Amino acid sequence: MADEMDEIINEFIVEAEEILEQIDPLFVELESKGEDPEIINEIFRGMHTLKGAAGFLGFQNVVDVAHRAETILKKVREGEISISPELTDAILKAVDTLKILISHIKAKEEPKEDIKPVLDLLDSALQKASEKEVSETTEAIEKVEKIESQEVSTPEHREPTAQAPKEKEKEVSTLRVDVERIDKVMDLAGEIVLARNRLLNLSNKLEAKYAGDEHIEGLIETTAFLDRVTSDLQLAVMKMRMQPLQKVFVKFPRMVRDLARTLGKEVDLEIIGEDTEVDKSVIEHIGDPLVHIIRNSIDHGIESPEERISKGKPSKGKIVINAYQKGTQIVIDISDDGKGINVEAVKAKAITKGLITLEEAEKMSEEALINLIFLPGFSTKDVSTELSGRGVGMDVVKSNVAKLNGYVEIFTEKDKGTTFRISLPLTLAIIQAMMVQVGDETYAIPQSMIEETLRININEIKEVTGQRVLTIRNRVLPLFMLNEILGATGDAETDRKYVLVASVGDRRFCISVDSVLGQEEIVIKTINGVDSEECGIMGATITGDGKVVLILDLAVLSRKVLTVK
Repeated sequence: MADEMDEIINEFIVEAEEILEQIDPLFVELESKGEDPEIINEIFRGMHTLKGAAGFLGFQNVVDVAHRAETILKKVREGEISISPELTDAILKAVDTLKILISHIKAKEEPKEDIKPVLDLLDSALQKASEKEVSETTEAIEKVEKIESQEVSTPEHREPTAQAPKEKEKEVSTLRVDVERIDKVMDLAGEIVLARNRLLNLSNKLEAKYAGDEHIEGLIETTAFLDRVTSDLQLAVMKMRMQPLQKVFVKFPRMVRDLARTLGKEVDLEIIGEDTEVDKSVIEHIGDPLVHIIRNSIDHGIESPEERISKGKPSKGKIVINAYQKGTQIVIDISDDGKGINVEAVKAKAITKGLITLEEAEKMSEEALINLIFLPGFSTKDVSTELSGRGVGMDVVKSNVAKLNGYVEIFTEKDKGTTFRISLPLTLAIIQAMMVQVGDETYAIPQSMIEETLRININEIKEVTGQRVLTIRNRVLPLFMLNEILGATGDAETDRKYVLVASVGDRRFCISVDSVLGQEEIVIKTINGVDSEECGIMGATITGDGKVVLILDLAVLSRKVLTVK
């Protein structure tokens, strides 16, 4: 019986979290659209459902808060009072309190919060809204009586314009599965991929040695079938772990609204591509970097209404979040139309803090200077604020994205705005990689970062101001020797070389290797104690012939060779 009750409570927690997540953006939408009956009904139904389920399970604190909020929503729904920013603030405060109460239920803790302040806030907001409504109604009646006494414009009969919204019919066939079970299946799928790779390697060697043997032919046929089934299994498990970015984006409209009100700014938020799906581990870790970027955009980037008007801009600023798939990567752009990043201010602050010397600063490109904001503790504001992160800077963004095997780029223009671009792999567990050899060592490079592979003559390599370059389709690209980047032996002097044309964001460059061994599906294994940002190694894998191979992070290596120029 206890197990059944736990299951019912878990179902309630999941449903409650979903309802509360949906209410925040609905209120922001309501403020922008005006009193939309359908939105009001949706919020009311959600609060009513939450109250009813909590009452059934005996969670009285949740019932009391939800009931007060529901009462206000009922009066708004029936036209007795009008929605206002103050009323919205009160209900959103109630939503925040409900989230805290639900979190205690989830953790099986006794709630410690005193709900009386939020109940008083809701009662006060309702009373003020009712008094305002009565006052406005009285004024309206007096105006009508005055008009009628003067025998002026016949009473106008108004037909109701809005029809009662129909209940949304949803038929969803879903099965809730514990995340740990899905993770276990993913781990097992990864091990099967490694075993499949090993088996394919062995079968190819046996085929070469015993060509024509009927048993070997049967083995080849079976391994080919196993290869297809393994790929299908891997894809199916990956899809099980995929979730829409909407789960992360849903909290941003409320956050932008609250921060803008606190700072006395006007900011619109537009979200594009919220249905884009990513691995659940990305969902779990991308939230904090995005929150930090958005907060900085509002606090540092978007100007005050007066300053924007003086620049000939609309008084209301705009932030656009755009998520889309590019090849085997997910890209999230966070753009604002603010004042942009002041490169000279960044340089001066970095020198003042002793992060770089004046001589180093003079040699750095604008891109390299802008990327200084990712250094730990860097901030262009002398006084830290709770909104922009208490002077923590953007290093948390870079480190969190790096943990996801992704990278961040910045594009900025004075008085036009700034875009932070986050690029992430679709999945963090199994990827396609190009296997290359440098000297006696084999390395894996994620295929998503490689545009093409070439074999060139050594006389095609030129040198411009001390930098090796290659001309590929009328475009001059810098060329780097992988052995020099890694400080390894190899890259023997031969007449012909293998070259990888790499693409990291908007950067394109070439890497020379001794040989290209081909593509392979690999399973990423993390290496404890290895910092990818320091050495450019994102992990290791086991190849089809049983070797342990390091996986290179071209995003990190490209920053090391391309930034200070």
